Amino acid sequence: MKKLLFNTFILLLVFFTSNFCLAQSTLNPNEKNIETEKPQKITQGKVQDEINPFSLRPIPKSHIAYQKSIWLQVSFKQKTNLPLWYAGHELSKFLIENALNENITAYKDDKLESVLSKEELLESLKAEENFEVNSDSSIKTDSTQKLIDFSELSILEIKEDYILDIQHSRMVHDVIAFTLILPQNQNRFTKKVVSFSYKEIIEKLFRPLKEDYVIIESTKSNGRIPNLETLIDARFFHGYIVKYDNFKDDYFEDQYATKRKAIIKSMQYEEKLIEFEGCLWTY
Repeated sequence: MKKLLFNTFILLLVFFTSNFCLAQSTLNPNEKNIETEKPQKITQGKVQDEINPFSLRPIPKSHIAYQKSIWLQVSFKQKTNLPLWYAGHELSKFLIENALNENITAYKDDKLESVLSKEELLESLKAEENFEVNSDSSIKTDSTQKLIDFSELSILEIKEDYILDIQHSRMVHDVIAFTLILPQNQNRFTKKVVSFSYKEIIEKLFRPLKEDYVIIESTKSNGRIPNLETLIDARFFHGYIVKYDNFKDDYFEDQYATKRKAIIKSMQYEEKLIEFEGCLWTY
């Protein structure tokens, strides 16, 4: 009986040993016949989601179901935009003076890649022939350097990302950049002067004030105007879409023969965005 048990034990041992060797040979093939792949390093921990560094309230890329960049032009001379441009508190003058004092960064365009030095910014602000000169500017320059009147910078171009945030089930207007524009007149063409990061404007110039409203005191009436962040978030301004991201990077005026037709197409595009947002919550 003992001999039978011993023989059974030996057979089982041989059986399991042979299977183990076969498994090892399968997992470790002969290097001469089969090329094995190099082991990949697995990084532990959660992978950081990609975000836009110029966004004031960044949305992770994994939360974005739809995104479209659009450009709006806001005229400071329109009555609805007076909170951005009232006597003694012109937004364009405020931004340029802070840029010249190096409180915020000036950029060449709204891509926010090429930084303008103080000298380059002054060159961009230099008055040309038939330009109205800014005699009240508090910025000291050379005797030969004359700056344009900051009140001439009456157009603001806003670049923003129109985003569907699936995490919070809402459409978001994520403002990225401000560009100040010198409008066309009988003596000049339209000129883009300088761009700024909206995030930097709010974080460095407005949030440190810790004021939700600006108090206006005048002989006619007293009132309060929300600060810039509140104005933009609540969409307390009027502007029309002049461009959306496209392959040719064309404005509506570049795509259509007349300005009237370009404005009509701009309004139709805005209506399509509203309809698109409405259809999202219908289904």
